[in-house]
Amino acid sequence: MNNPSLVRIQTWEYEYAYQVGIRRFTENWGRRDASYYDRDKMEEDQKAQAAAALCELAVAKYLNQYWHASVWRAASHRSHKHLADVGNDIEVRRVRTAKGVTVRKKDEGKRVWGARCLDKEFRRIELLGYIDANDALKRGSKDIVVVPFEFLKKPWDEDSIDTGA
Repeated sequence: MNNPSLVRIQTWEYEYAYQVGIRRFTENWGRRDASYYDRDKMEEDQKAQAAAALCELAVAKYLNQYWHASVWRAASHRSHKHLADVGNDIEVRRVRTAKGVTVRKKDEGKRVWGARCLDKEFRRIELLGYIDANDALKRGSKDIVVVPFEFLKKPWDEDSIDTGA
């Protein structure tokens, strides 16, 4: 049976997105983790960055939206942090172990998609759905909210898809 939330990554897509992830990793060598990261619960950055890039690519592919695949030096991050991962207003969060999708205050005005890798090579990406960040942030009293999967919109279950285009 065809799973509409499953995105299969082609060889050339895999190579490109993996290269983007590795370049992001090397540009951040020596940079401190954000305060909300727990290093004990994290996977190696080389794998995590590649997996995150592949999840971004999968969401872009599903929505037929532009993925800029950006890589910039850590010192330039502030100049570009307003840019969405996909299209003009889509943030992508790779989910590895959490029971929901993380939405941060900096995501206001965007839609946040959740995605996870289904195999150890990151060739099959499952889309988990999305939530409007403004709606998600109303659910909590902090600048970071974890939205359980059951509250995400799943456009493959709807009559039409809202790409925000």
